[in-house]
Amino acid sequence: MADSSSSAPPRGASAPLPPLIHGRGRLLVLAQLAAHPGGRTFTQLRDAVGLTDGTLSVHLGKLEAGGMVEIRKDFEGKKPRTLVRLTAAGRGRFAAYVVELKDLIPGL
Repeated sequence: MADSSSSAPPRGASAPLPPLIHGRGRLLVLAQLAAHPGGRTFTQLRDAVGLTDGTLSVHLGKLEAGGMVEIRKDFEGKKPRTLVRLTAAGRGRFAAYVVELKDLIPGL
């Protein structure tokens, strides 16, 4: 009798990766924010991930609505500035996503 555990799909294989995180643009944004705990300005994010202002705004809106990021607008002198940071929940969900990817892709 064969071991049934060897034919079982990897953990999480039956459920798709979370679309809020797994989309290319949002994944790039979250990776940048995870690497910079103090947050990134909108322009720093835009330049780092290579998205247009409009596309980045849409992705940030979805991440904010999902509780992944917080967006704070203030002024630096007389110049407006938008600061984006991962929330504690966002950091935890991103870390869990990375673990799930490692489970799906052996040797990652």
